[in-house]
Amino acid sequence: MRNRRPLPLAFGREVRRRRLALGLTLEQLAERSSLTPNYIGTVEHGQRDPSLSTILALARGLGVAPGELLGGIGETGPLALEAARLIEAQPPEVQEAMLELLRSMSRRRRG
Repeated sequence: MRNRRPLPLAFGREVRRRRLALGLTLEQLAERSSLTPNYIGTVEHGQRDPSLSTILALARGLGVAPGELLGGIGETGPLALEAARLIEAQPPEVQEAMLELLRSMSRRRRG
């Protein structure tokens, strides 16, 4: 079983909630979004990190704006906003190095 993370799980729950509110089956949403029912099921259960194209396809299939599916997921606090501003101010090669440093620190923290 895959390790389910909070953001994909919250996104998947929102997709499922909206699908059920519309009275759609997985198959119907799959047809409307050009995705497979099995893939949508894995997204709904938080087993996949959906790509941007998947988020757009699901939003289209549900008849909502993509941001509505994301809602308050991962709301950014002031420290994260400051970090993003500092990173964005750097040239691309420095941005990549900073991102790799953050990833490395995150991996070490998780053990």
